[in-house]
Amino acid sequence: MPTIDQQMREMLQTPGVRSVCLVDWRVGGTVSHVGDDDGAEDSASILQAIDKGPLYTADTVEDMVVTDVDHHLLLAVLKGSDLCVQVRMERDRGHLGFALRRLRGLASTARVPLARRAGGRGPTPRPAVAVDRAVLERVLDGLRSLSVDRPRTEPVVA
Repeated sequence: MPTIDQQMREMLQTPGVRSVCLVDWRVGGTVSHVGDDDGAEDSASILQAIDKGPLYTADTVEDMVVTDVDHHLLLAVLKGSDLCVQVRMERDRGHLGFALRRLRGLASTARVPLARRAGGRGPTPRPAVAVDRAVLERVLDGLRSLSVDRPRTEPVVA
């Protein structure tokens, strides 16, 4: 599966697309971008305004298109994270439907880095194996009995 950076570079090959940015919309910062150096302030402001509304809290917003005089700004929030993909496309050179379909594909298959998940927290780590409490207590007792001041000469048996 391609990384999100590879998917962004592929999105840049869409006719009319000027830039593709991965944006942390809660803080308004650009995580990475390809193409023209477009800021993330526009998309961050839009998503921050929508964040408090009934559409966003109902989790019904999938993507958005904002049209200006000479370009379209396409936004897709990555599920389970504070990240969104921002695509800036020239209005007269691009095909909005095609670009939106590719953006939806990117957003649905993107793998979000664990450190960038919602709230900046990854999932709670789980132990790799089950721990036997009795064995753990014997090991801890053995470690407590070790002296730091002098080396042990007799064998340690747990």
